[in-house]
Amino acid sequence: MCFFQLMWLSISMVEIFASSLGSESQSLLSCSKFHFEEKVLEKVVRLENKMEVYEEKIKLWEASVSSKLEHKMEVYAEKITLWDASISSSLNKVTETKKQTEIFFDSMRDAHLKDQTRFNISFHEAKKQTETFFDLIREEHLLDQTRFNDSFLEAVDRFKLQSENETEFYERRMNSLLDSFSSKVQELKEAERNRESTMKLYLRQEQNRFNESFDKIVRKFQVRFNKSLRKVALTQQKVALTACATSKTVSGETVVQFPNIKTNIGITDLSAYQSTGKFVCTVAGLYHVSAVMMSSTNGQYYYIYKNNAVMIWTYYGKVVNYFQTRTSVFVTMLDVGDEITVRTAGSQYIYSDSCFTIVRLN
Repeated sequence: MCFFQLMWLSISMVEIFASSLGSESQSLLSCSKFHFEEKVLEKVVRLENKMEVYEEKIKLWEASVSSKLEHKMEVYAEKITLWDASISSSLNKVTETKKQTEIFFDSMRDAHLKDQTRFNISFHEAKKQTETFFDLIREEHLLDQTRFNDSFLEAVDRFKLQSENETEFYERRMNSLLDSFSSKVQELKEAERNRESTMKLYLRQEQNRFNESFDKIVRKFQVRFNKSLRKVALTQQKVALTACATSKTVSGETVVQFPNIKTNIGITDLSAYQSTGKFVCTVAGLYHVSAVMMSSTNGQYYYIYKNNAVMIWTYYGKVVNYFQTRTSVFVTMLDVGDEITVRTAGSQYIYSDSCFTIVRLN
């Protein structure tokens, strides 16, 4: 750029010199040769002086421009060095953070796989125990059914025999009465024909009393028979319930509700149980009661009540890996109207995998 400016100044000086020479060409014709040379030399000297001045100015300008450019280049070089250093440190931090994140996710994945494995093993063990338990119940039920069928057939045979004996007894009694009545009628006909109408009335009254007594005996027998049939039906009625909770926080000293019904046999008022969490016995007998509770709260426990008495209580302990599962099982006799409830000791978070099961054994 300085070279082009120098060329421009040179061209402009030549043009000025040429114009000065052209303007003075007329006067030069009239001057002598010596005078012309003197004038030309003077012009050349002035031109050289101007050229030297311009050269000094150009050198000063080039020095100032070069110093400014060098200073700016040094500033830009320092900024670029700082920017490179900050970018390299940021990249190192990002790389280190990425490595730590990968290590954390690997550890979390391993812990999750271990928890999943332990859960699968415990779930399969619980499933096997449940299947074994239900197989035992099924075998006992088949034995009870066989015993009931045998006892029922024996009761029916005894009832038939008793009915036949009673029928024969009342038939003989009726025949004897009829014979006595007929003999009395004959005697009365022969002895007192005037009292025939009175005797007919008496016979009707006796017949009506006999019919009434016979009807009473039949009704009493029917009542006893119906009662025995109801007792037999109640002893064979099946009762079983499995229900699960919803995931939420349950406050302390509260009855836990299990609204999600999984199995229901012999229970008609399910809405009352779903809304209150209270199992009310409608068929007396021996019952198997169990509760599997899953919680994420440390140091809590729960109770299973029969009416207002604690039958069993279970402590969760310290929660490891998000949740802890505990199981409570017992067997008890229940009468009609007895209540079974699961209650919390303190406030605790209960998962939907928490379930309550009750089965009537006999």
